[in-house]
Amino acid sequence: MHEVFKIGDFWSCIPAVSECCLCSTCGTTEMMSHILIHCCSRPTRLIWRLAKEAWPHTNIPWPETNLGTILGCGCLSVSQAIANPRQPPDQNPRSAHLRGASCLLKILISELAFLIWALYCERVIHEKNHTHQEIKSRWLNIINSRLTKDKIATSKIKRNKGFTTLVLNIWEKVLHKENNIPNNWINMHEVLVGSCQGRSLRQHAFKESQVQVLPKPPLS
Repeated sequence: MHEVFKIGDFWSCIPAVSECCLCSTCGTTEMMSHILIHCCSRPTRLIWRLAKEAWPHTNIPWPETNLGTILGCGCLSVSQAIANPRQPPDQNPRSAHLRGASCLLKILISELAFLIWALYCERVIHEKNHTHQEIKSRWLNIINSRLTKDKIATSKIKRNKGFTTLVLNIWEKVLHKENNIPNNWINMHEVLVGSCQGRSLRQHAFKESQVQVLPKPPLS
C-alpha cells in the first residue's frame, strides 16, 4: 500500500498519539489487511458475514480472501473448473451464468471493502459505535444502489439483450434467495435485496385477480 493510509506504525513515532497504532478492539498493530479482513470489530465481522450470505451460488465456493484478493477484485473470475469440472468451457451452456457470478463476486468484495473502511474511519475519527441494524442497513443500501443502477441501465439506457442477460445473471439468484420475485423484476424499482417486496407484489397481484367486479345498481 506504500504507506499511503495513516494507520498502524505511522502513529508509533508520534508520542502524543502513539496508541493510535493499535487496534482498539484487538490490541494488535493496525494494518490494512487487519482492518479489512482480520479485525474482530462488529462492522468487519458482520459485513463479511452479510456478503457471504448474499452469495447465492451453492456450487461455487466463496473464495479464500486476503488483501491481494481485495485489491485485485476487479480481475476476479469464477473458475470454470470449480463451477463444472467435468465439462469443457466451450461446451458449457452455463458460461453466461458464470460471467454473472464473476461480476457479482467483484461487486460484493469491492463494496464490502469500501464499507468496512468507511465505518472504520467513522469509528476511529468520530468515535461512533455502529449498531448491528445500522451496519446491516448500510450494507443493504450499498448493494441495492448497485442493483438499482443496473436495472436503470438495462431498462432506460442500454436496452440490449446482451446487457440485460448479464444483469439477470448477476442479480436474479440473489433476489430469488430471499424472495419469490415476479418475472419482470428488472423493470420494478420495488424489488430490492433484503426486502419482501417481491413476495408482496405477487400476493397483491393474486388478490387483485380474485376481486369480483360488482354490477352497478340500476338508476332509480
